[in-house]
Amino acid sequence: MSKLIVSSTKDYLLRDRVPFFYLADTAWMAFPNLSIWDWKKYLAYRRKQGFTALQMSILPVTHDTSMSEDNVDPFHRDNDGNWDFTSYNDVYFNKAKEMVGLAAEAGFVPVLGVLWCCYVPGTPACARSPIATAMPIDAVKAYSEFVAELFKRFDPIFFISGDTGFQSEHEEAYYMTALKTVRSVCPDALISMHIGSDVDIPKSFIEAVDFYMYQSGHGAGHQDRPYRLAQKYCAYPIKRPVLNSEPCYEGHGRVGTKTRFSRFDVRKAIWQSLLSGAKMGMTYGAHGIWSFHRRGMRFLNATRSFEPFDWDVALRLEGAWDASYARWIFEDYNMFDVEPARRIRTDDEEVVMSADTDLTKIAFYSPYSSDIAVDINLSGYHCQLIDLENRQPISPQVDFGKPSTIRMPDFNSDYLFLAKR
Repeated sequence: MSKLIVSSTKDYLLRDRVPFFYLADTAWMAFPNLSIWDWKKYLAYRRKQGFTALQMSILPVTHDTSMSEDNVDPFHRDNDGNWDFTSYNDVYFNKAKEMVGLAAEAGFVPVLGVLWCCYVPGTPACARSPIATAMPIDAVKAYSEFVAELFKRFDPIFFISGDTGFQSEHEEAYYMTALKTVRSVCPDALISMHIGSDVDIPKSFIEAVDFYMYQSGHGAGHQDRPYRLAQKYCAYPIKRPVLNSEPCYEGHGRVGTKTRFSRFDVRKAIWQSLLSGAKMGMTYGAHGIWSFHRRGMRFLNATRSFEPFDWDVALRLEGAWDASYARWIFEDYNMFDVEPARRIRTDDEEVVMSADTDLTKIAFYSPYSSDIAVDINLSGYHCQLIDLENRQPISPQVDFGKPSTIRMPDFNSDYLFLAKR
């Protein structure tokens, strides 16, 4: 399988000169928490759904995870019982290598996190970790070289940092050391950073990465971030592909409330991201999959995030099919060349639209049923409306003219409108 490269337009990826839609599942804790047998079952189901990539943290996300006595440590212990970051546990890393190999054989692009923020001293995540995870700076280069060599045969994408907030004076030095080391071992690999919500990337990293990852996250009061952060990163001084790598997870607690995110919330984040410029692809997350939770494990963040579902229950949540359906629509309509276009006559910023440069192809997303007027005469266009909740294409009622008005569909759901001429 050939390697992924960035398109000449700098806004999506290519494989064998063909646009590649990055549809990833969030599988942060696969290596420490899931057996090889269960991993094979997981891969088979996500492959059936059309996922193309898997986001995994090489090391455990220690401050926010599910724990049990079955967890395997990535490092041996020193005389004080703490991890010795220079002594790698072959059992852990051999298992991780086998899991990445199985994923690659199944057709997934492995997307591997090198150094989650909990491993950098001075970060809030490091302080919250129940295990001492502050890695000495002297160990970062050797560790980064070790994992880059371990996984390079599988042509992975690397994201150097996880939940990066640049809240510690040490973060830039840690991440740049890891980035330069991985780049030296895997010069052709695509490299990014998993950035926290509303975080500005320092200039040195803007120049060093190959694409921008952002997370719109799980805050109930911040679900405008799918489109706002897409707009922000698309406006960066160096143009690169943009990806929402952590939208709200299906079944995750709406932080600040006593409710959970639904598949509707997931769909909204997907389409608002894609049509606002983050068109490299999309990441899906299910609460229980990212931590590979099993009943009886101790989840460290239940107050904020709610207790996860068992992983094999979370695997079958319906929103994953909505995500794969979004990939199918995006590819079938060849939407890689569309750009955000505010040609809709509404003040509601949650209704988002994209179009190609000569307006031969337009698409807009509305999170609710309503009349929508577009500042384009749609006479001569083939128009299609899709009820996203039921994944049903419907012939829309359109009043042609300038503006043209798409009349409110007869269902209580979000919808996607597509038009081509």
